[in-house]
Amino acid sequence: MSDKESPMKKQGDFANSCVRFSRDADMGICELTGKWSLQEGDARRVYAKWKAFLSANPTISVFRFVVRNVECWDSSLVIFVKHCCSELSESKKEADCSQLPEGIVTLIRLSQGRRSNKSKSEFNWNAGIDLLETGISRFREGVVAFVLFWGEWVGSFFLLFAGKSNMRMRDLLNACRTCGASALPIVTLISFLTGLTLAFVGSVQLEKFNAKIYVADLVSLAMVREMGALMVAIVMAGRTGAAFAAELGSMKLNEEIDSLKTFGISPMQFLVLPRTMGLLLMTPLLTLYADVVGILGGLTVGTQVMDFSVLHYFDQTQTALKSMWEVYSGLVKSLAFGLIIGLVGCFKGLRSGKDSASLGRAVTSAVVTSITLIVVCDALFEIVFSYLDLR
Repeated sequence: MSDKESPMKKQGDFANSCVRFSRDADMGICELTGKWSLQEGDARRVYAKWKAFLSANPTISVFRFVVRNVECWDSSLVIFVKHCCSELSESKKEADCSQLPEGIVTLIRLSQGRRSNKSKSEFNWNAGIDLLETGISRFREGVVAFVLFWGEWVGSFFLLFAGKSNMRMRDLLNACRTCGASALPIVTLISFLTGLTLAFVGSVQLEKFNAKIYVADLVSLAMVREMGALMVAIVMAGRTGAAFAAELGSMKLNEEIDSLKTFGISPMQFLVLPRTMGLLLMTPLLTLYADVVGILGGLTVGTQVMDFSVLHYFDQTQTALKSMWEVYSGLVKSLAFGLIIGLVGCFKGLRSGKDSASLGRAVTSAVVTSITLIVVCDALFEIVFSYLDLR
């Protein structure tokens, strides 16, 4: 029997030796002493003793926690004080922890992990204002820098035709190869699937009106007006624009840009101009190729699914594209898209920081900014074409 009672006795001794409660007028005092360790006893008995004292003294308005001669403590002490403070707060009583060690107070504050609603809302409001101001300032600086970059590119473009540019022809040819022939596989796949999808979706709706043959009009007009130039631009933004940003960003990271400036060579003429000119020349050609491949994708659906003859499908396509302006409008868009991709990719690469993290951000920003500007530019073109009755 004594063996069974010894643990209970030990726990009782622990509860009596580690905490003492007293009262001074309207203030309750909790004196923490001894060894506060989970290995020394059951802290729940201490909490039960605290509850009993609190119930016996309901008129106490302030409770002060004092530490005296604590040999060692662990999380059990922090948990006990935290529970006591929470219960006092719920009872609308004040907990005075000013005489606790700083380490215990810090742990209690961290374990609570929240502020009052008022302070939290004020903090979020101020942080939101600061974030908005920073974003507006960075956007304004970026727009100004891009306009200056665009102006420098225009100046270099005229110097090229005046024969005073540092651009090398082999760099232009290499850029054309990278932007043109190397991009054919992905452009072929995307364009064919785009035409295929347009034909499938259009045939389902046109069949309800017994007008399936007009799927040829739908695919051809959609490809030459919008989808051909748009799909090529998005592919080139993710493929070539990101590559330009990575190349120029790496050169800046390795201080190659600074070396060119030291030797009096303009990075705009030597690096940016051949890349942008290559995109400017290759994007319209890729758009024409994408238009043809997309129409072939629609032809595949028309002949294999809808039982049209090849000649019948091509005759309907030729009728839909009677006005060559439909093709020209797509080519005009592709020129603008190519210039946007080249300028944004080079701009982001040259403005990246001199560390690997900023290089990654520059590449991501180049792709996102290019696609955003492409969509905005496409919408503006359509508004202008419609206003001028060119549709």
